[in-house]
Amino acid sequence: MSKKFGSFQGDNGIKYFNVDDVDVIQGDIWFDHGNSEIKIYNGTSYSVVDADGEAALEYSTAAGLAVEQNLYAQAGQPALTVLAVAATNTGKVQGVSLADGNVIEVYATGADYTAANVLYREFMSLGEPICFTGLSPGAIITSTSGFYGCSEQTLPLSQQESPMPLLSLGLSFNESYVYAFRNSQDLPTFLTGTGSPGDETGMIIICNGPLPSTVTVTKSGNTVAGQTPRDLEPWELTYFYTDGNGEYFISATSKIMACVQAWAGSDPPQYPTSSSNWTNARFADCRLIMPLTNDGITWPRQGFVSAPYDNTESKYYVRKGGSGDFPTVNPGSPVDFDAGTGATDADYEPNGATRLRATGLVSAYSGADSSGREASPLMPVSAMSQIVAQPFFIKDTGDGGNSGVAIASPYKGTAKVYEWDSTSNVAVLAYTVPLDRGSTGGGLTPSTPEDQYIPCAGLVANEPTLTDSCLVELVGDLGAGYVIADVPITVVSQNGEQSYTPTIRSQNGTTTTSIVNDDDETLHLGWTPPELRAVIKEDADNYTRRLDIDNAGVETYPLT
Repeated sequence: MSKKFGSFQGDNGIKYFNVDDVDVIQGDIWFDHGNSEIKIYNGTSYSVVDADGEAALEYSTAAGLAVEQNLYAQAGQPALTVLAVAATNTGKVQGVSLADGNVIEVYATGADYTAANVLYREFMSLGEPICFTGLSPGAIITSTSGFYGCSEQTLPLSQQESPMPLLSLGLSFNESYVYAFRNSQDLPTFLTGTGSPGDETGMIIICNGPLPSTVTVTKSGNTVAGQTPRDLEPWELTYFYTDGNGEYFISATSKIMACVQAWAGSDPPQYPTSSSNWTNARFADCRLIMPLTNDGITWPRQGFVSAPYDNTESKYYVRKGGSGDFPTVNPGSPVDFDAGTGATDADYEPNGATRLRATGLVSAYSGADSSGREASPLMPVSAMSQIVAQPFFIKDTGDGGNSGVAIASPYKGTAKVYEWDSTSNVAVLAYTVPLDRGSTGGGLTPSTPEDQYIPCAGLVANEPTLTDSCLVELVGDLGAGYVIADVPITVVSQNGEQSYTPTIRSQNGTTTTSIVNDDDETLHLGWTPPELRAVIKEDADNYTRRLDIDNAGVETYPLT
């Protein structure tokens, strides 16, 4: 039997890709493996459109890449996947190498990535930070052993900024929700066609994956302001704009990556190549749009939970010990996250870490801490890693709402925060952070296996009024580096002083100043090398235990 690989749409060519064996369908394009030919079936006969099968080979390679990248993320390796720059108006992209002997390659565009035209190639060590310059939205970054970071957005005249996390192809999706948070209600003039718009614009950024795709963004089942579905070429960027704070549904015929930002100003770009002066913009609420999940952790303050299916039920588990049934979620009716859980703790404090386990699929986010105007998404447990980038230079100023590193995990364990020492050219240990349950971090003895769903968490920050054994005081400035743990973790960090921009390595032996960050709590991604991967199993009573091996080779199996 021939193999269906696409659907023909007139002069536009192939618009999507499927590798399933199927019956012959009129109008479909087929790849005949035996003859290496591409044929169009018109209902009665075939006509050959590619006798060499080159297009089929190209699409097969792209489909294989998409599958491989999703498998990476499902194995907790999202920083090992192909990364894309979603947004920058300064050209700066800062990140951290997550292994020694790491080869980082930067491509100016997706087309250059497909053609293997490398713009920058850098050889890096574990925990070493770098800030690339001269990049544009749509640039692609790859690594041999994990790399992650953020691109810079800053407006010096108005002193507004917000770094945008790099998109990960491993976290791509066909369908997902995004809740456009505060300051997302004003459409640009080019969509309204009248007058002067307000400056509180919500912007959904889509970056296509390696296959052509048709992307649709809807609100309550309807397109917004005439923004009809768009056909995207491989790696193409496009912008959709929101007309209100609320829930939007994204669907695509092939895998896409996406992110969102609020308050994009009164004159945002209409296309990735168009110019903008970002009038009155402040780039608030920059965050990744994650794939839907049935199990994730975040700090749910001011966030909402969305679901694509009717009557989606969930259970929540809060680090301080609370658990229960989360209110039923339906499409078009997102539910207030912290109101449904009571996890209203500010500053990404350990007690606020919350795990949501759904019977179906959900999307959720944390709205902000007590100081910033940022947000971070619900992190799928399946995508959590044990070596996570911490790419910011963090000034020792303010409390946890200004500067700090928040860490959470499904399991009890220990995290170590490393910073890069540019004198010795090695990452050095800065803090050791216990990760545990309970309102003071002292642990909870599980009476049932379900009690182990309560997440564990810790924090590095100045929180003098907080009594918690998993709180470690921030003493002095913290350099960029990484967090390593003996269990999978999720990490959110921020720096509290906009002017704190130390000199950092850049491409080709040059240096530059680090990207601007000010109260911008940002989720970071990581990877897990095979030799570090935690072994976690259920015992005979269904409690989870972790294999520990001490330096004498003695094995123990503590409860997680």
